[in-house]
Amino acid sequence: MITRFSTLYVGHIELEACGLTGAPADSRRYSNRRLIETFDTAAALAQATDELGYETLWLAEHHFQHEGYECIPNIPLLAVDLAHRTRRVKIGCAFNIVPT
Repeated sequence: MITRFSTLYVGHIELEACGLTGAPADSRRYSNRRLIETFDTAAALAQATDELGYETLWLAEHHFQHEGYECIPNIPLLAVDLAHRTRRVKIGCAFNIVPT
């Protein structure tokens, strides 16, 4: 029986005009006001995973992605904030950069 659960949040925002008839991803532009929505979503998801008893919340980092995908610029700093908002869920960094 599966007894440990984890989830991944890649730091995206809700996108409009998606799909076949929507705007191509590389032509979308979002304001900073929209891009920082990722932090509210991360906080809400961290609290939900903590309350549901998940073991780990994995976060993905990406820089300067203007399409609205993966808008988290600094996972360790966000993880500290989320750790203060939760009680037991572990926060993981889902990236692999050699210097890190």
